[in-house]
Amino acid sequence: ACIMESPQRELNVVIAAGGTGGHLFPAQALALEMLQKHPHVRITFVGAGLKTNAYFKNDLFPFLDIKSGSLIKKHPIKVIKALLSISKGLLRCMKFYKRTQPDLIVGFGSYHTFPALLAGKLKRIPIMIFESNALPGRVNRYCSKWAKVSAIQFSRASEYLKGKSICVQMPLLKQHEEISRAKARDYFGLDREKFTFLIFGGSQGAQAINRFFCGAIEFLLAQGLDFQVIHILGSNDRLDKLRAIYEKYEIPAAVKAFEENMDFAWTAADLNISRAGAATLAELIEFTVPSILIPYPYGSENHQGKNAAYIADEIQGGVALDEKDLSGRILAQTISDLLAQEKLSLMKKALIQFKKQESKRDLCSLVLENI
Repeated sequence: ACIMESPQRELNVVIAAGGTGGHLFPAQALALEMLQKHPHVRITFVGAGLKTNAYFKNDLFPFLDIKSGSLIKKHPIKVIKALLSISKGLLRCMKFYKRTQPDLIVGFGSYHTFPALLAGKLKRIPIMIFESNALPGRVNRYCSKWAKVSAIQFSRASEYLKGKSICVQMPLLKQHEEISRAKARDYFGLDREKFTFLIFGGSQGAQAINRFFCGAIEFLLAQGLDFQVIHILGSNDRLDKLRAIYEKYEIPAAVKAFEENMDFAWTAADLNISRAGAATLAELIEFTVPSILIPYPYGSENHQGKNAAYIADEIQGGVALDEKDLSGRILAQTISDLLAQEKLSLMKKALIQFKKQESKRDLCSLVLENI
């Protein structure tokens, strides 16, 4: 309504985001959607480490790189250093807001964004937060009391947040319109009919998942499974070694360090094996791909464990496996059980049903309503 009444007024929005791809990918997807739909929106990213962050398109978006720090560390000297960094980031944001007068700040979580949100509170600028995990992070939990509304991907997150919460669809960086499975598999140079695994560790990669799947190969072949693989490592390390393993076993495989067109990868896959980051969950739900989720075990509050449990227990669209109890043999047995009992089709149906039942708002529309 605001846009319709004064279409020429430039809206000034700050997106506070930083850290991993799980925070920055949806933040940038939101920015692109807003710019596409509403040309009179001016967007500036604010966060710690944006200038050198590999997941941030700093050539595409105006940004303010600030200092920040994590207060999780218990060592007194590290806490003092973190407080100094937060103070520097806070002062820089205060000066920036005084000069630019933002209409709204949208926070995407992580300690990289805390100074930007605190400065917004002190300058009395309206704040929204977006939380993609089933268990919200510390910054979003704390800052939710300042927010006009908290946009959440999973309804369970509202239990941990203060104030009003609304379920929204997580913005995804989708480069293409609807893609057929045949076209997706052609893109990777793979057979159009063969059973296809998608193996990846999210924006940061996951060597443990690579190791477990390689350990499962001989067991899967011994059981007579004919398959092919899309394997995205997250880095250039061990690229040639992994390709050599697939060649040794004569398994068709597209092995890449990174993949820009993840919509092709998801469309091509029959079964995904990955970590359980929030962006991964949003994509597997969007593309309805049954998944074996191996949560990152060293997170401070086991966010990925909670995410995986949500998919496995509440949606019943996947299986959650604990890394500390896992081996190649156990992973192979899990895959065999899923195929033998035709559980994959039930998981896919559950994901499709979940998508239909979820009455989620569009985040872009919600942001513009709150300006």
